[in-house]
Amino acid sequence: MQYQTVDYAETEEHRMIRETARRYLADKLAPIAADIDREERFPLEVFKGLGALGLLGLIAPEAYGGGGHDVMGTAIVAEEIARICAGTYTSTTGHVFCTHWIDKYGTAEQKAKYLPKLASTEWIGGMAITEPEAGSDVASLKTRAVRQGDHWVVNGTKTFITNGSVANVIVCLTRTGGPGPKGISTLIIETATPGFSASKPFEKCGNRASPTCEITFENCRVPVENLLGKENNGFVESMVFFPFERALVGVCCGALCESALLAALAYCKERKQFGKPLVEFQMVQQMLADMAVDLHVTKTLTRDALKKYASGADANVEASITKIFAADAALRVTSQAVQLLGGYGYTREFPVERWFRDARLFSIGGGTSQIQKLIVARALL
Repeated sequence: MQYQTVDYAETEEHRMIRETARRYLADKLAPIAADIDREERFPLEVFKGLGALGLLGLIAPEAYGGGGHDVMGTAIVAEEIARICAGTYTSTTGHVFCTHWIDKYGTAEQKAKYLPKLASTEWIGGMAITEPEAGSDVASLKTRAVRQGDHWVVNGTKTFITNGSVANVIVCLTRTGGPGPKGISTLIIETATPGFSASKPFEKCGNRASPTCEITFENCRVPVENLLGKENNGFVESMVFFPFERALVGVCCGALCESALLAALAYCKERKQFGKPLVEFQMVQQMLADMAVDLHVTKTLTRDALKKYASGADANVEASITKIFAADAALRVTSQAVQLLGGYGYTREFPVERWFRDARLFSIGGGTSQIQKLIVARALL
C-alpha cells in the first residue's frame, strides 16, 4: 500500500516508544481484546504492565518518575492502545488525565505524594466531573465540600466516572462557594477515604473494558491540603486542561479509523463476488477512499492540536474542531467497515462491530459535539 497515514512519531525517541508499546500490546492486549469487551472486564494486568514500562507516566515530570511532560509520547501510546481496544484507551487516558491535572495545578507536596505512584501505576487515577444533573453544564454541579477545621467534608454524587470502581485517587470538582462557575474547586480524593463508594459499573454499548461508575460521597472527610489549585477556581482550571482531553479523543478516533480501514481493505482484497475481489469494484474503492480521507483529516487535525497544546499555547478551539470531526469520522469509518464486511461485519467473528460500538461514545464523552460547536462558534463571534 503506497498511502501512509500521518505519523505522530517524528523523533527517534518517539519511534522507540511506539515500538515498545506496539510489541507489548500485541502480546498482552490483542489476544484478550474481544474477551474483555464481552466480559466487561478491566484489564488490570495490561494496565500495570504498561506502567512498569513507563508508558503511562510520560506526561509526568522526570523528577517523579515520568517522561518529562511528553504530550506527543503520551498520544503515541494512546494510539497504540486504541488501535486494539478503545475501552483500555479510555481507562488509561483517564489515569493520564488525573496525573496531568495534579502535575499542572498541584503543590510540591501533592506532586511528591501522588505523581510517583501514578507514573508507575502503583496507583490508578481518575477524574470526577459529571453529575446526574450536570453534564454539559459543568458550572451547575451540586457536589459540595464544606470546610470543617482541617478537612473538607464532601457530599454528593458523580456519574459516568471512568475508573470509578478501580481508582485509588481521583481529582474531583466540588462546590466550595456560591452558585455558578466561580464557586467550584478541585479536590484530590483518595478512594479509600471513609464515605467514598462506587457503584457496579454501568453496562455499556461500547468501551466495555473500561469501568464507568456512579460514585457517592457521604460525609467524606478530605484533608484541606488536598485542595488542588486555587479555591473556587476549579472551573477555570478545568477549562485550561480540557483541550488535552479532547485532542486525545482525536487520537483514539484516528486509531479506530485506521484499524477499521485496514481490516476492511484486507477483507475486500480476499472476498470475491461475481468472480472477482470486492476491491476491484469502483463503488467499494470509493468507500475505501472516503475512509482514508476521514482517517487522514482526523490525524492531521489531531497532530496540530496536540502540538499547539504541547507548546503551551491556547489550543481550545483547535481541540474542539478536532473532536467534532474525529468523533463523526470514527462513526463513519467503522460503519463503512461493517458495511464492507457485510454479514460478517455484524458478527463478533470480526472486530469491526466492536470498533463501531466503541466509536459511538466519542461525540458524547469529553464534551458533546454540540458543546464543541458552541466553543467554535463563540470564537468566531
